[in-house]
Amino acid sequence: MSVAQMKNDLHRMVVETDDPDVLIQMKAFFASVLGDQDWWDSISEEEKQLIELGQSDADEGRKTSFEVIRKKVEQRLEQNKRS
Repeated sequence: MSVAQMKNDLHRMVVETDDPDVLIQMKAFFASVLGDQDWWDSISEEEKQLIELGQSDADEGRKTSFEVIRKKVEQRLEQNKRS
């Protein structure tokens, strides 16, 4: 796909979107990618608090490995299949 085609597709998607939340997110994404804005400035206060809480948990040793989480998810999915 050429650059011109990608631009046309992006333009079409923006024009066809009437959801202001989607447009706000896309504007923030482009600003972040282009270096006009730090991604931290584009997220909500709640998201910032959750990130900071997660960082605090990790710093204090309250963390779970990816493998443990993956096994729990697999078990839960298997239980849902049986239900």
